[in-house]
Amino acid sequence: MNETKAIESEATSEREPINADDSAFATIAEKVRADSNIAQMTHIEELEPLLVGKTPEQIIHHVAELIKTEQYQDIKVLISASGAGYLYSETLIAPAEASEKAMMEEAQDTIANKVRADSAELVKLTPIKTLLDLFPDAPPEQIEKFAGMMVGAGKYQDIKSVSGPAGAGYLYCTTHMTENYAKLLARVEQKNPFAIIAETVREESKIYPRPTKVALFYEPVFEIDANLMQTAVESISQRQEYKDIKKIVAPTGAVYLFSDLYLSAPQAEAFVQWEEVDKLNNP
Repeated sequence: MNETKAIESEATSEREPINADDSAFATIAEKVRADSNIAQMTHIEELEPLLVGKTPEQIIHHVAELIKTEQYQDIKVLISASGAGYLYSETLIAPAEASEKAMMEEAQDTIANKVRADSAELVKLTPIKTLLDLFPDAPPEQIEKFAGMMVGAGKYQDIKSVSGPAGAGYLYCTTHMTENYAKLLARVEQKNPFAIIAETVREESKIYPRPTKVALFYEPVFEIDANLMQTAVESISQRQEYKDIKKIVAPTGAVYLFSDLYLSAPQAEAFVQWEEVDKLNNP
């Protein structure tokens, strides 16, 4: 029996309640009112940790008895399109608003599950534009709004957003992916080797600060055709938008790139000299 049928059946039942004591009612009402006070709906499953030792069936029975009790007349039940049960206090949340919030929460749960699976199982970002495929009947702007509101909020603390250089938005799960790796993947999504190289070099020159060994870009994660790599490295600084990207060739033949927006040539050269020569001579 799903939550819809269970609550409806219990609410219309004339049989004696089973241990539907005042303490259980008070616990449920306190949780629901507290959530409603911060404009949040309470999913029935959220009551389980509060009612230790109660089975899901007993919790549903308590809810059904509670909403028939005069003392708790403000507590209302809303059943979503999927059959999930939500509680709210109508003194704090209007019924129309409750319906919208339930729809939003279901959408956000679906989005979060998708993002977590993509980050954990596929090691990839979730493009915000692809979320529309999960809700073919919903207005695109509504889904984008729901996605934006959930980032880093409440039970979605692990869901974060990142933008690619072209402005495209992506979501990822911090439990399975670091911020730096997410930024890297966002660059790679452009499929533009010049932009991927330039943005990575700029970031390393700015943050660490250090020049970037070109060998790094042969790693599969960058998805740059090895046959195009030499051409990209040799010609990148000739493009106006990448004129800050400079090349250094070490005595060993290793090639490095750096951004002169964040590193001076002497700084970059000193780093390369240490990495390629001096460090090996000073174990």
